[in-house]
Amino acid sequence: MPAGQSPIVQALVRLVPVAAGSAPRRPRCYRPLVVGPAILHRPAVGAEPWTVDVSDDGRMLPLSPRSPEALARAVAAHRASGLCRVATALICPADVPAFAPEATANPCLPCLRSEFYGWSLMIQPPGVRGRAFVDRHDTVPDLPACFELPLELVDRVAFLESRGFRTRPIALITRPEDFDAVAGTWRNRFRPEAAFHRPCRLDRLL
Repeated sequence: MPAGQSPIVQALVRLVPVAAGSAPRRPRCYRPLVVGPAILHRPAVGAEPWTVDVSDDGRMLPLSPRSPEALARAVAAHRASGLCRVATALICPADVPAFAPEATANPCLPCLRSEFYGWSLMIQPPGVRGRAFVDRHDTVPDLPACFELPLELVDRVAFLESRGFRTRPIALITRPEDFDAVAGTWRNRFRPEAAFHRPCRLDRLL
């Protein structure tokens, strides 16, 4: 395994769905394999997509600090000049030869537990190196675009890769800054009608 690279671990993530009508749908849980945090950043104004700094080796692994303190400093630096979110990046076919089997966590022992809004997608156009992009949300400037259903993500990956784009899926996890204190409880700013558990701290992503 290359120096500084996180091992593949199994996550247990709970999808918090958008409410359908007057009642939210039953949440679904998934156990994706993840390769570490991805820092998404973009200007506070304008129409630019979210940007992720990634490896320049063709595998598009997100580049992020590997200690909680350094990760927190990097996030704070991006927030000082714009918007920033931290997601968790999922395994893709290019990762399999690079990781020894013993580096992968036991599938029966999830290492990361979190809730998430949906599946987002890092996209690298042909000829671009060192950066990937994530589409903006249509209506929520503080969130990237995301899919609720895995098959929607699969269809998008197939479409883009058939045209020469590289892709890597990410899970758009909930974060403490997504919540406001309202009437003695915590309410999510993006989905106030949904029931949430504890959001994911930065140190749990490493």
